[in-house]
Amino acid sequence: MRIFNTMGRKLQEFIPVHKGEVRIYSCGPTVYAMPHIGNFRTFFLTDIIHRYFEYKGYKVTLVMNITDIDDKTIRGSEAAGMTLKEFTDKYTKVFFDGLDALNILRADHYPRATETVPEMLDIIQHLLENGVAYIANGSVYFSIHKFPAYGKLSGMDLDALDHGHRVDSDEYEKDAPGDFALWKAATPDELRRGIFFEAPWGKGRPGWHIECSAMGPKYLGSPLDIHIGGVDLIFPHHENEIAQFEAAYGKKFVNYWVHGEHLVVNGRKMSKSKGNYFTLNDLLKKYTYNEIRYLFLSTHYRDKLNYTEKAMQNAAKGAAKLELALQNLDFFIANAKEGESDSGFLATAKQRRREFEEAMDGDFNTPKALRVIHELVSDIYKYAGKEKGTLETARSTLLLMLHTFGLFEKEGESSQLPAELIKEIHEREAARAAKDWAKADAIRSKLKEKGILLDDFPEGTRWRRA
Repeated sequence: MRIFNTMGRKLQEFIPVHKGEVRIYSCGPTVYAMPHIGNFRTFFLTDIIHRYFEYKGYKVTLVMNITDIDDKTIRGSEAAGMTLKEFTDKYTKVFFDGLDALNILRADHYPRATETVPEMLDIIQHLLENGVAYIANGSVYFSIHKFPAYGKLSGMDLDALDHGHRVDSDEYEKDAPGDFALWKAATPDELRRGIFFEAPWGKGRPGWHIECSAMGPKYLGSPLDIHIGGVDLIFPHHENEIAQFEAAYGKKFVNYWVHGEHLVVNGRKMSKSKGNYFTLNDLLKKYTYNEIRYLFLSTHYRDKLNYTEKAMQNAAKGAAKLELALQNLDFFIANAKEGESDSGFLATAKQRRREFEEAMDGDFNTPKALRVIHELVSDIYKYAGKEKGTLETARSTLLLMLHTFGLFEKEGESSQLPAELIKEIHEREAARAAKDWAKADAIRSKLKEKGILLDDFPEGTRWRRA
């Protein structure tokens, strides 16, 4: 299994720290607003990696942080007239609702920044003792020139960085790097609102970058097997994470860095001012979770995903074909006869599974793996109407692949119908083939009364619940 490691910019064979286990840390949300669909593309990437390692038989431990204290959450809560906790709890719930809506598996731990301050203080204390950090006006800063390896992830040239320039903002411009805040002295407003923690160097709160350096090792040890995030986090956030942990403890922080590319809309960066900004709820009003997941799967995570209505409609058609195949398989199996298994078809199904694994073992190549799934579906249609046991094996293989991609498995999804209703759907297909439109329309109306809607495709008819 090979993973493209941002550290070194090359494909590398995956070797876990502990055999049979994989420990993953993923940057989670800053809970201050409705997440947009680009945020969920990164969370989806984490879900696919999580699911595929489980498919491979690994014991997976996943940690995703929740940033509930930073410049944005403090400003947002003040503007909303809410306490920081009330404000961040509101958007934390929005985040979890989004995960559930997209059928994203939950992590093992979701540590909040406000709950991990003691671990952050420990890192800062070590950095001060090691001479890599300094105190100025009640704040503590990391001295990037005291850590010679600074820039090894992003390729930033340490010699070109400003000497003595300090950055107080949690998220700063990439073209103005400098010493960054580990601990920020409380402002008068923060003191008034009670937004501060006690530290040996004064009242304040942690800088944004220190959070992940503390949370990952707290739950997963070090080095972490895999750290996941968006490409926008490579610098400065992930660069600073490495510097903080390794300068404090003299140990490697992460073995494999995985970064997902941006999602753009009609070829442009999402912006509310441009009118091309979409939240997950905007998409869910028009499309199902299967269709959205299919869209994400259709582009490799290291390529930009261009969201357009045409791309979304193509994803909906692709998802519909897979759903139709599952429905047809139920009918094929229900009407199949017992007999000797077809060794040729079983060999084909095994070959498709190998091809699926080869695609995913090659840096999680979901578009290639998705094509393999469709090829298996084509194989199944060629075998329709034959031996029952072979069809059941084909169905289990298909379901395994779909589960690895999180498709068609939520409760309440249209995955099963009573045999008599499936029979009526196929009777209608036979009527359509015979151009008996009156009978076909009568069956459609009858099924609609029972809450079943029909969509016709060249491969057959897909049903869905009203």
